Amino acid sequence: MKTKSIARFLSLAVASGLLMTMLVGCLDNDSRTKQDVSSTVSEAAADTGRKDGERFEDVIILEGEEETVRYEHVRNEKIGFELDYEYESLNRMTGENYEKYVSIYDDAKKPDNYLEVTYSSEKADSTVKTVKTDLSKKYETFKEETWELDGAGQCQRINATGGKGKTARDSLQTVTIIPAGDGCIVAAAHYTIESAEGFGARFSKIVNTLSVINR
Repeated sequence: MKTKSIARFLSLAVASGLLMTMLVGCLDNDSRTKQDVSSTVSEAAADTGRKDGERFEDVIILEGEEETVRYEHVRNEKIGFELDYEYESLNRMTGENYEKYVSIYDDAKKPDNYLEVTYSSEKADSTVKTVKTDLSKKYETFKEETWELDGAGQCQRINATGGKGKTARDSLQTVTIIPAGDGCIVAAAHYTIESAEGFGARFSKIVNTLSVINR
């Protein structure tokens, strides 16, 4: 009797242990899900509320490693967009109809690595054709693809390589055309093959934060 009682007790204990493990796992997954959702919502709210010139830190993956970057928020009411750029790596230049973010290592008058954002009153589809025509004069190869941005949703992206004529052979250009009301926002990233993993990746992450306003 004692042997049977002990066996029954052990059996119940094991079953209870397994049940508790499953419940804890479910609770952990549930709490992680809620935490992730809560974090995402709070971050989105914080981004929406940022003012032009406000600075903050974030962690990104660059060249396979985590890197803490310092961003400055841009809100340009005239062009109709906002984004976050790395103020320690790029100099911000604001013109009448553009925002430009130039590598701190480049000559500001003739930079190799920079991101320029403008507004076009043309519809996105028409602007894509215009951009492709312009790029075909400066580059040998370009590829068009549909792209998804965290801040602005679906858009068109064109990658141009193989500079020709006065365009340096090692130069690259990635142009993102984002629908914005009756027109579109054009974000053109210029960089070189050598800096593709550095500035090319940084520009891609910056454009990913772009969102359309007042359109």
